[in-house]
Amino acid sequence: MTVEAGMSTSPIAPGAAVAVRTATAADLDGATGVLVRAFVEEPGNVALLPDPETREAMVRVVVGPELKGAMRYGTVHVATVDGQVAGVAVWHPPGAPAVTLGTLLRTAIGTLVDPRAYLRSLPHKSSVLLRSAPQVLPLALARHRGVRRASTGVSWHLAFLATAPEHRGAGLARRLLDRQLGRFDEDGAAAWLETTDPVNPPIYERFGFATVVHVDRTAWLPGFWVMRREPAGSVP
Repeated sequence: MTVEAGMSTSPIAPGAAVAVRTATAADLDGATGVLVRAFVEEPGNVALLPDPETREAMVRVVVGPELKGAMRYGTVHVATVDGQVAGVAVWHPPGAPAVTLGTLLRTAIGTLVDPRAYLRSLPHKSSVLLRSAPQVLPLALARHRGVRRASTGVSWHLAFLATAPEHRGAGLARRLLDRQLGRFDEDGAAAWLETTDPVNPPIYERFGFATVVHVDRTAWLPGFWVMRREPAGSVP
């Protein structure tokens, strides 16, 4: 899964109440909204699905099952500003099953709100996929190797990290990361993530993540990184 840090420069109003906590069912709509708004801007999604309506629908297809699945484990965390969800982190605990491609496809069939928009995007999408076919297999193999290396031992997967555009740069993503990474250090657990945005790796490096696999611009993606963070005090 792509991971977006969503850090930029925008302050929170003085006196605003900011909190970081475990998400509840009441936060589902707000968390979905934040993730959709962040990931419709993701470069790889824009390149693959240029039609905005189709892109938003497909992002919702991915986000919905991921949020609901992680909420069962209590591993979705939200940052709120004056009670409104402004940042979201979705973690997969060690051993948790991932949402399958089949589940996403079945959901997609019933979720696309405008089939005409989807059909309009097919010529472009097919063209992109055909042109990039020779690069997809090496990318898939690199991803497989990287994920195996990054997810060994007791390790948590950061599936999504995003902040609402109007609150980026206010430290919400940092608060969400620090909340869990400190606990991982205490437990001796590693963390790993994937990202396709070149902006993100240097940001995650500040939190102790190191690149395990990097594939430069390939297929429709501007790049692909698998990153892992060892718990503080561990021996490399």
